Parts: sequence; structure tokens; C-alpha cells
Amino acid sequence: MSSYVAMKQKSHSVADVVARFSRQKKFMPVKTYGHVYAGKVTELAGDSVELDMTEELLVALKRRKIISGRRMVSLLGQHQREIRS
Repeated sequence: MSSYVAMKQKSHSVADVVARFSRQKKFMPVKTYGHVYAGKVTELAGDSVELDMTEELLVALKRRKIISGRRMVSLLGQHQREIRS
């Protein structure tokens, strides 16, 4: 009788995967006038929105149409859960 040992695979965080992709493809988000404008409007409204590098990269990947909107939202949600846990 053989025994089956379940091996837990090491799961990589969204931040790790996005950072590795960014390094391999030499992909960096580009700050546009739209970013500056949105930041200023947010500041004037009294809000503060700070995205970490992973979130910035995911948004940039969506803007360049490398990933879909659904995939971006899914990865952002998973990233937020990983940060909070």
C-alpha cells in the first residue's frame, strides 16, 4: 500500500509575480499629466489615495492592454487580501 503525501506548493504573492514580470520585461509605469491632475484633484477634495508599486503596475498593465480589466480587479483584490492578512 503506497502512502500519498500531499505537498503544499509554495504560493507566490501577487506582488512577487508582478515585480518579477516587471523586471523581466523591463516594464515600468509612466506618470502622465492625467496622473498628476487626478492626484491634485484628489488632494483638493481632501482625500488621500496612495497606491503601492504593485497596484501602480497592475493599473499600468491594464492601461497598456496587457491584462484585462477583470484580471486587474481580481489581482488587486487578491493583493489587498494578502496585504491585510
